[in-house]
Amino acid sequence: MLSVLKKDLKTFRQDLKGQDSIFYLGLAFIVLYYLRPQVIIPGLEVIPWMEITILLGFLAMISNGRLKVTGTHFLVFLFATLAVLSGLNSLYPSISSKYLTTPFIFALEVLFLSNCVKNVKQLQLLLVVFFLCIFKMSLFGARTWISRGFGFAAWGIQGPAGFFQNSGEFSLLMAMCAVLSIPLILYMKSKTKLYWLFPITAIMTVMAASSRGGQLALLVGLIYLLLAYKKIRFKNLVYVAVFASFVWAIVPDAQKARFETAGSDQTSETRLEYWSAGIDIAKEYPMLGVGLKTFPEHYDRFYKVKGGGYLSNRKEVAHNSLIEVVSTLGVPALVLYLWFHFSIFSSRSLLKKHKDPGQDLVFLDSFRISLNGAVLTYFVGAFFMSVTFYPYIYFLLGLAIARVRIFREKERENSVENVNLIPKPYI
Repeated sequence: MLSVLKKDLKTFRQDLKGQDSIFYLGLAFIVLYYLRPQVIIPGLEVIPWMEITILLGFLAMISNGRLKVTGTHFLVFLFATLAVLSGLNSLYPSISSKYLTTPFIFALEVLFLSNCVKNVKQLQLLLVVFFLCIFKMSLFGARTWISRGFGFAAWGIQGPAGFFQNSGEFSLLMAMCAVLSIPLILYMKSKTKLYWLFPITAIMTVMAASSRGGQLALLVGLIYLLLAYKKIRFKNLVYVAVFASFVWAIVPDAQKARFETAGSDQTSETRLEYWSAGIDIAKEYPMLGVGLKTFPEHYDRFYKVKGGGYLSNRKEVAHNSLIEVVSTLGVPALVLYLWFHFSIFSSRSLLKKHKDPGQDLVFLDSFRISLNGAVLTYFVGAFFMSVTFYPYIYFLLGLAIARVRIFREKERENSVENVNLIPKPYI
């Protein structure tokens, strides 16, 4: 087992050598974003590492003719433009003005990430580095849950400072990454089971987070994988039922009670009020909404019943990304936001028309399933969280654009090879 891991590590190090500078900057971007050494190590935070990395990356891409802009990029930037226009026309300009750069930052990150890998090998290496960064978080979450005796905590679990500090957002990241990793581990067909530690610890972290939205999102993602791999057979259903029974048995009673009261408890009723108000806001301001990031303020002024409960004195977000978008950015922005999900999801297998597809296409098809499962997981989680301007969907968009581009380049290569194999007639 360890010998296999040692051999894989050696191969990984060898594959990392000799890559181009753009790819290395892409790896630096992943490490800075998810491992965050600039925050962990004292004194490093004074330098804007992320901005420098992205700027150098774009300069290298332009000088090497590697910066490719697709229709998907255009629509991401269009969404960012609508968000900024909403901010400029906001009913609460003092709030929206603080976030005017955020939409374009995410759009630039999509453009950067999608162009920093040029082939299957680089995409694989980038994913390995990403999963290693996330494994640090999932291991922490699993250890926390074990230290509680697999018990329930009302506050869930706190992630690293930043986007994933809140328990709900942290659980969604772990759910997405667990689903994203499973098809790729299956593709590897490794002789060691150690790689399964990553999705297992990520799933344990979702359980520790005590977030119903994150747990439901994980369940939907795992069910999709069963359907994608055509594993819905009687024998497999028995295995799933046994596993589900085991998981349900170790789920704390307090967590079970939260699912049993879903829809009727105070938290659920309050969120239904948010969603109803968000729909009303969208009807009143359909084009650009009430303004970027202003749902809490608008709801507090016009919809909240003061003194009505433990949340009556707090300004809360919509707790639904669709409601957040349509109420603050408008209906056109919602259409684009929904389109992001469809652009990531692909139901067309890459292997059906190939008798001998080769390992690269097999990997890309496994990655297609990974992205499908991850975006479904995100969509379900985002239905219960306001995470429009969080990294999740933009990270998946960057990877999806890169996958499509690499696949098309492989198809062109195969077409050229097939043409060259056709015998030339004698003259």
